[in-house]
Amino acid sequence: MGFGCDPFSAEAAQRMLGAVIHTPKHIPATPWQDMPALYARLNAGTVGHECLRFMMLTLVRYMGCAGARAAEVDGDVWTVPPERMKGTLKHVREFRVPLTDPALAIVQRQKEAFGDILFTGGRSAPITSAAIEKALRVLKEDGRPHGFRSSFRMWVQDTDACSFDVAETILGHTVGGRIERTYARSDLLERRRPVMEAWARYVTGSAENVVSSGSAADG
Repeated sequence: MGFGCDPFSAEAAQRMLGAVIHTPKHIPATPWQDMPALYARLNAGTVGHECLRFMMLTLVRYMGCAGARAAEVDGDVWTVPPERMKGTLKHVREFRVPLTDPALAIVQRQKEAFGDILFTGGRSAPITSAAIEKALRVLKEDGRPHGFRSSFRMWVQDTDACSFDVAETILGHTVGGRIERTYARSDLLERRRPVMEAWARYVTGSAENVVSSGSAADG
């Protein structure tokens, strides 16, 4: 919908207002090198800390993680329903996420504590974005929850962890044009698994422990 306006008035208004200069402001992201330290600091066992850790491990946006339900997890696969995925109503689809052992452990702990709604903010409602942001402010962390996704993307770029298609699919981004997507329908679940495993090992610090143990043994 819009408002009726003759083209001469519109053109005159555009000349009077001048060109619009818009500089996008990026969401602050924790450097990927600092992600293990942040993960270690999120150790209070609160709903906020557990949800943030889950976001770090799954790389799913706030809406997907905050509303996560135990019933959405089948084995080691979490299926995020379309209504919690970003996209236009007609084109958004459910999204399967391969869960690593640390992510599954969070699901189990939260399920035992709260039942189906894993990250409840009280009164059977999901935790709010304000509560999530506050948990980071208390830790004096400048990075934002959505920035975890940028941290992962930079890790991929700097370490050559996987291909462009796999990285973008992990983030739930659409890859390729409409015609290409008509034929390439795979969600690359099996190709995403080892990347998510490597990311989880790095974020939780276990990758560094393996390196340290190996170095000690060699010495």
